[in-house]
Amino acid sequence: MSIWKKDSHIYTELLEVEKHIGKALKSRQSTLTKGVEGLLEAGGKRVRPALVLLSGQFGEYDRKKLMPLAAGVEILHMATLVHDDIIDDADIRRGAPTIQAKWGKDMAVFTGDFLLTRAFSLITQNVELESMHKLSNVLKAICEGEIDQYEARFDLDTSVGDYLKRIARKTALLFTASCRLGAEQSHCTPRNAFNLRHYGQNLGMAFQIKDDLLDFSDDQEVLGKPSLADFANGIFTLPIIYLARKEKYRSKLVDIINSGEFLPEELLNIKNWVHESGAIEYTKALAKRYMDRALNNLSALPPIPARDSMEHLAMELRERDY
Repeated sequence: MSIWKKDSHIYTELLEVEKHIGKALKSRQSTLTKGVEGLLEAGGKRVRPALVLLSGQFGEYDRKKLMPLAAGVEILHMATLVHDDIIDDADIRRGAPTIQAKWGKDMAVFTGDFLLTRAFSLITQNVELESMHKLSNVLKAICEGEIDQYEARFDLDTSVGDYLKRIARKTALLFTASCRLGAEQSHCTPRNAFNLRHYGQNLGMAFQIKDDLLDFSDDQEVLGKPSLADFANGIFTLPIIYLARKEKYRSKLVDIINSGEFLPEELLNIKNWVHESGAIEYTKALAKRYMDRALNNLSALPPIPARDSMEHLAMELRERDY
């Protein structure tokens, strides 16, 4: 949560959210408890719960009502990460062993399901049926996005449009839902709610595009997982999609994919091609476009401290190097 330390008011609120998360995830099952404790110790930016709380401050802010909602949204996000790791057969997440690496896929499935039930328990106690219905549709779309990604593995014909639709479902939808929840439950004006939702959507798109650039980083500590792990799993992000459109590189990519080995020297070659082809600059430019849209949405909101915090978040992400 270090990105929030400069915004002491929201940082303090997020510490309270952490308490709600810890309380909600207590279990009498010891192995489950250890798995959940590992997830909590791995930390995270807590962007989604922050968006719930910050959006709520543009209306009738009721921290007692929004705290469990913010905690529920973060637990829902944690559940999707656990299930992601199962699908990707990932050993490392945020620099720490994944649940499926430590206790096996069965236990990881149980943990992911447990997290989902706890998330919905928190949320259903604090929102109206209509908001719950919207959130259920968001979860449905996230699942569909994950399946789309799975079915498109190793497909070099994936278009930029396909990629954007995929990350809109995988990431941006939950950002949008976080802002919507905070706005709706605080009775924000329709205009403010509109700009908050679109801020969340654009921020989520920029966030995922920038995050995908990390796959090509040399800094393993920042990355928190092996370099080019997405590529090795057949998940082609924007830099690879851009590279595949260049005939000079496409045939080389096809040869590597067909070999199915992904030797270290081959992965290093791919990283070098991504850099020399202009794919990094292209990807950064698209992320900036979404970030600028998010900042435009913010400029239409009232100038309160919450807007400053949301602007700090956007600027932090814009300046974040891969």
